[in-house]
Amino acid sequence: MRILFALMLAFMPAVALAQSDEDAAHRADRQTTEDLNRSAARAVDQRNAANDATLARYRDAREAYQRQREAWRRRLAACQAGDARACDPG
Repeated sequence: MRILFALMLAFMPAVALAQSDEDAAHRADRQTTEDLNRSAARAVDQRNAANDATLARYRDAREAYQRQREAWRRRLAACQAGDARACDPG
C-alpha cells in the first residue's frame, strides 16, 4: 500500500503540470468561443432591430388596408341597400 501511495505522489506533479497546460489551452478556447458568441449576439440584435422596424411597417400597412376594406364593405352594403351616393366609386 505504501508503495502505491509513493508512486501516486511521484506522478502527481506531472499530472498537475499537464492539467495546467490543458487549463490554459481550455481558457484560450473558452475566451475565443465567448468572443464569437458576443459577436454573433450583436449580429442577431441588429437583425432583430431591422426586423422589428419592417414588421411595424407591415402592421401599419395591414391595418390601413383593413380600414379601407371595411369602409368599402360599408359602402357596398349601403349601395346594395339603395343609397345611390354609396355607389359612387369616387
